[in-house]
Amino acid sequence: MEGQDILYEVRDKVTIITFNLPKKLNALNGDQYLLLAKLVERADREEETVCTLIQSTGRYFSAGANIADRGLQESKADELFSHELWLNKFVARNTFLTDLFHNHTKILAAAVNGPVIGLSAALLALCDLVYVMDESKFFLLAPFSNLGLVAEGASSATLFLRLGWSKAAEALLLARPIKGPELNKLGFINQSYDGQFSSTEQFNDAIHDQLVSQFSELYFPSILENKQLLKANRDQLINSANAREVIKGFNKWVEGIPQSRFMQLYQKDIKHKF
Repeated sequence: MEGQDILYEVRDKVTIITFNLPKKLNALNGDQYLLLAKLVERADREEETVCTLIQSTGRYFSAGANIADRGLQESKADELFSHELWLNKFVARNTFLTDLFHNHTKILAAAVNGPVIGLSAALLALCDLVYVMDESKFFLLAPFSNLGLVAEGASSATLFLRLGWSKAAEALLLARPIKGPELNKLGFINQSYDGQFSSTEQFNDAIHDQLVSQFSELYFPSILENKQLLKANRDQLINSANAREVIKGFNKWVEGIPQSRFMQLYQKDIKHKF
């Protein structure tokens, strides 16, 4: 597994996409989020699959955006506040990525080995099925208010739909981490396997095998058609949220607010509220 940031494999009618940056807690930079988008798009086009499974290595599912992104650090000062830079690096990428997750035609499942933060948390909320290795070690953090940003990945819609207004408000307005037991009670988690697996690799294999077992005797076209019927109920909300979020977020980047907050976070002048 060494040497590749995100892995791609097709096995038993399941496309497996694996975040493989355990030393960075699977934090992704802009290029890696774009790669994720391309792989999810590729997975949707696989002719013989029914399910796309997103999983991770190490102890975090994903720590969100990599605040030490070299691409941003190497940008010229005048570019860091330009419309051109953020239309490309933020608006286009986030719109594309969110749309791909929302409109994915296969079962979109996640094997969650640990905490999830930021844009990655928003993408998790767009998954159909969420399996958690240990809910006591899992939390979801939407730190946008702490970073001078606004909701991303249609999370202003999905967190409201999946957690209810009160918990979504805590998550988005106050940047409060929502912990595994709360998420389980609210129905965000399909199943938790506390203490059953000794390693992330064992957990990932078990979720793959469980999914294959669950859909193996079903009529595959009905699975995919039911996915579309379910999705139609949220289409307008997700599409509207995605469009509004990227424009509001774009304005923040052009103003330079997130750049300043990310630097403060990197220098440990401020911190996430874990």
